[in-house]
Amino acid sequence: MKKLILTAIVGLAANFATAQNIDFGIKGGAVFNTDKGKVWEDDGNIFKRDGKASAGFQAGALARVSLAGIYIQPELLYTQFKNEYDVDGQNLDVTKKRLDIPVNVGKRFLGIGHVQAGPVFSYYFDDKLSVKDFTTAKQDEFNVGMQIGAGVEVSKLLFDLRYEFGLGKVGSDILNGSKGQYRTENRPQMLNLSVAYLF
Repeated sequence: MKKLILTAIVGLAANFATAQNIDFGIKGGAVFNTDKGKVWEDDGNIFKRDGKASAGFQAGALARVSLAGIYIQPELLYTQFKNEYDVDGQNLDVTKKRLDIPVNVGKRFLGIGHVQAGPVFSYYFDDKLSVKDFTTAKQDEFNVGMQIGAGVEVSKLLFDLRYEFGLGKVGSDILNGSKGQYRTENRPQMLNLSVAYLF
């Protein structure tokens, strides 16, 4: 799967490099994780509790290809956010780190605004835990979601607000020594507020 994603990125880059009306840029911004997530505890009786969501950030690069009145905008982004859980009276933060490849199709209007939508492919490569007694035994690595959003363009600056929702859930299996095993689970639902600069 990793090789497939890498091949797709290289293929997209090669195609875009030979296209006309193409702009490259960098972007960064804040992500507001709106899904609280759940933690499942198995100590003979399985039950679940809601967690807490928090803000994060993302940064990366983009390309914009203009074609017949619309544009295609693939991006490569590093995204980080976290959920907080109460596990046996301890506050456990699970910080999720992932690489995102959104591919949005957009339309400009009135010379300043734009709307866009498209899929986002995510690779989760690290679930960092805030409590040393806990270790990540296993985590889900891939997820696919959708984004829809709008924004404004001022010269070479792009201001975007997007809503992202995952088509599936992602989770982690967590061990707490000999005290028990837990599983966190959330469906990505985020508001992404970003600014980009086109070269």
